[in-house]
Amino acid sequence: MVSEASTTTAGGLTLDEAVERFLDDLTVGRARSTADTYKYALRRFREYLDHVRAVPPRTVGELTEDDPIGFARWISDGGRAPRTTVHLYTTAVARLYAFLVRERHRSDLPLETIRLRVAQLRGKRPKKLPRVPTDDVMERVLQAAHGVPPARSRAGELIRLRDVALVETLRGSGLRVSEAVSLRRGDLERDQQRAVVTGKGGKQRLVFFTDDAWRAIWAYLAARGEANGRGAGALPVFARHDRAAGGRVSALSTDGVRDVIWRLAVAAGLPDAGLTPHRFRAWFATHLVAETGDLAAVQDLLGHESADTTRVYTKVAAQRLADVHRRAFGRGAHAAD
Repeated sequence: MVSEASTTTAGGLTLDEAVERFLDDLTVGRARSTADTYKYALRRFREYLDHVRAVPPRTVGELTEDDPIGFARWISDGGRAPRTTVHLYTTAVARLYAFLVRERHRSDLPLETIRLRVAQLRGKRPKKLPRVPTDDVMERVLQAAHGVPPARSRAGELIRLRDVALVETLRGSGLRVSEAVSLRRGDLERDQQRAVVTGKGGKQRLVFFTDDAWRAIWAYLAARGEANGRGAGALPVFARHDRAAGGRVSALSTDGVRDVIWRLAVAAGLPDAGLTPHRFRAWFATHLVAETGDLAAVQDLLGHESADTTRVYTKVAAQRLADVHRRAFGRGAHAAD
């Protein structure tokens, strides 16, 4: 329990209390893994403060604007640490500082100056090509979903139909996992085989579905047997059917979708494939770019704010084509002929 006296004076909150509150806030609307990653990064920040400060700070009032800059130099280890690690750890500290300002524990901290100084030190964040599953991996996961036999229980059968609809949707629509779990029945435009979704920044866009995904969605919804009357449009497309859900029609969570993908990957004999819902989106984007070459259309379908984000998938598509060419014509390809 935090005492009232420790929070009424500016900077009176202890550093440990501040980190705990910051991480608690971070879990609202985000995956728990994000908070866990930041927790470790802030632990390293505390190690740095204990290492370089003659008297390590106990309260947030003892933090300075130079601490994040010193931490960036320390964690980089003379340039030997991976740049992605430096970016991640300094971002965690910067967001902790922003939390302190926002919650008025340290309104005096010059956030913009700190941000600019840290950015100058760490340089641009290295961009990696997205990891895209092969066509074979995607096909095996789909087969695993379709290969589940009908269940004897109603809940089990609904889970089976939902999982088929889910993987078909992720594969053939480009939906973000957050958009998939937020999808409501009223968003579906049945005659057009599409839906209106709300993506990042509250922006809406049209999303289209493959024939297989559309059939699977409506087969699943028909099996649920919910009335199409008033209020039906607000019901989630992808719902929970576990015991904890009871009789409520509750939306599947993002973690729930990840669990579905993991379970199907294991069933397909692909536990080490690193499959996630976002990898389905990456496969969709790469496939679309390779087939159409229309970056503007792909950008709209994916809901990307920047064309640069979409352009990454042209590099992935080109790499996959290069791999195919190398297998067909590379050295040793016809050694057995």
